[in-house]
Amino acid sequence: MAAKDGSVAEVLTTALEKPEESDPNKLSLEALLLLINTERLRQLKEETIKEFSTLKDRQTKVSKLHKVLQAINNATNNKGEMDCTRNEDLKKLLQEAKDLGVDIPDKQNFKKDERDRLVENIRMSVEDLNIQNEMQMQTITRLTNDRYETYQMARSILKPLHEDKINKARKIAGG
Repeated sequence: MAAKDGSVAEVLTTALEKPEESDPNKLSLEALLLLINTERLRQLKEETIKEFSTLKDRQTKVSKLHKVLQAINNATNNKGEMDCTRNEDLKKLLQEAKDLGVDIPDKQNFKKDERDRLVENIRMSVEDLNIQNEMQMQTITRLTNDRYETYQMARSILKPLHEDKINKARKIAGG
């Protein structure tokens, strides 16, 4: 057996660090349950971190597109037209939006209706990203609930085992 004294902590540590040395047939029920629940909690944690990372990246895109909209609004004249021939910052922001997948025409002067279509294209992209964010938040919520349920399940299984050990120890001590 991998663990020298057979303690749950030592069995779990060995099983997690060197699974090839752990024989599940030699583990106690308590150690096996802890091992299974620990692995499930680790897996859920990794999935949650991955989902949060993706969500954060997508939210960064939304933030960049909001900056593009703000720059477009600032560069729009009182006739509703936009000229970015001398506005290098706006050109750069429009290129970034294009790199993010927004349909942006290759031009620098926008009449009112062209500018409105440009703004609408960006807003639709932001809306699509926000819908994806909402769906991902639901996934993260589900993973968080799964982690909590796994933790509660482990507690509900281990509590009777612990109480059984205490009762057996009392019987041995009393008898």
